[in-house]
Amino acid sequence: MKNNILIIAVIVTVVLGGLYSCNRDYTLKSPVQTTSGTAYLKIVDASPNFRNVLNQADSFNVFVGGNKISGFTPGGTVSWLTFGSIYPTVSSNYGYVSIPAGSQVIKLSVPGVLLADSVAITSLTKTFLPDQLYTLMITDSIASTRDSSQIFVQDSYLQPVVGYFNLRFIHAVLNDTAGKMIDIYSTRTNRSIFTNVKPGSISTFTQYPFNAVLSDTLYVRRSGSPAIVLDTLNTVSFSNGRTYTLYYRGDGTTNYNTNTKRRHLATYLHQ
Repeated sequence: MKNNILIIAVIVTVVLGGLYSCNRDYTLKSPVQTTSGTAYLKIVDASPNFRNVLNQADSFNVFVGGNKISGFTPGGTVSWLTFGSIYPTVSSNYGYVSIPAGSQVIKLSVPGVLLADSVAITSLTKTFLPDQLYTLMITDSIASTRDSSQIFVQDSYLQPVVGYFNLRFIHAVLNDTAGKMIDIYSTRTNRSIFTNVKPGSISTFTQYPFNAVLSDTLYVRRSGSPAIVLDTLNTVSFSNGRTYTLYYRGDGTTNYNTNTKRRHLATYLHQ
């Protein structure tokens, strides 16, 4: 009887040892955290010299993870991205398109001779966290590997309290005068709301008081020289409880009103 107990004990020990070894063999030495779920993306084309920089047409389609999210479709509406355009519009999911979270390849392309979208302009690989909002602002530095040049940024903000709105500023005129900075002056508040901003800079979101009666006029002024006004955005209004980005886009070498790609202030809505 004792021998039988001893034999059973040995068998149990061997089996447990084998199971432990199997578990140990399949344990990852360097666990990798993966992302899953849905992220949200907004694309803004602020590149006045896209055609010259990439030697391709500056009206293009956008793919994320191999799926076309914006562009021409047979029998559909032409919705190329081109200078000054934003995808999606504010009426679509508050200005964001849903995409899978994780590492995604963003491809810009134009139709080829034989196959639609067969000519790739450029591809970018970005990582999207689930349930997060992102903006890709296409600038003249789209070919750069730096997020700050492209500009790729996570739209992190808190819902503004009642009576306020969120606003941030992006200086996307990357060919502005070298070494020069700008201020954004608000006539409604009678002060500069953004100061000493360098090309390529992205501010954080800040809450500002909402005013249901008065609109605002914003001036781009050269820092340290209030008399030098580079651009004006007239009668702009921001709604209560909403979140916006104010951005300075276009060709920094021209300021002609008839030039559609001149340097100019513009806004877009997040939520």
